[in-house]
Amino acid sequence: MHRSSLRVVCLFASVLALVGVLAVGRSLSDAQAQGQSTQDHPLVGNWAIDAEGQGTPTDVVAFHADGTATDVETDGTVELGGWEATGPTTATLTLWGSDTDENGQLIGTAVIRVSLEVSADGNSLTGQYTIEFEDSAGTNSGEAGPAPVTGTRLMVEAPGTPVMSMEELFGSFEGTPEATPAS
Repeated sequence: MHRSSLRVVCLFASVLALVGVLAVGRSLSDAQAQGQSTQDHPLVGNWAIDAEGQGTPTDVVAFHADGTATDVETDGTVELGGWEATGPTTATLTLWGSDTDENGQLIGTAVIRVSLEVSADGNSLTGQYTIEFEDSAGTNSGEAGPAPVTGTRLMVEAPGTPVMSMEELFGSFEGTPEATPAS
């Protein structure tokens, strides 16, 4: 290879490397900007969620400062997702979950889309959600809803004054189906 050709190749490689560094730096800046927009939002934290309007929480959702979310339902089902601030006290959330049969075979997936608003005191929220199912064959239900959702912030609490021992508490469950190990 001639010296002039080698210089052109080196120059071209240097330009490509510089473009790559700039692109990576820009994508990191974009990710950091998203994190900053959610970091101080009043939604960050853990929430007891009532998605069925029964007045009893059905889920606990953790809204992380980086824009990710984890939903754990009372039956142990876990859904993962992301959220973004749409205003000082409002946000949207999308959760994805899957369901399997007793053999571990995929039955289908669900996508839940939620719009939320945190109260002025930061301790409760309200919103609406839709849900969309797709079975393992790819048949999509389309979005259903909207349905109301409410939530209460889970607060840190110090231990109180005990009224019984742990042995008394767990002993009170003896003989109930929940306390009897499965054979």
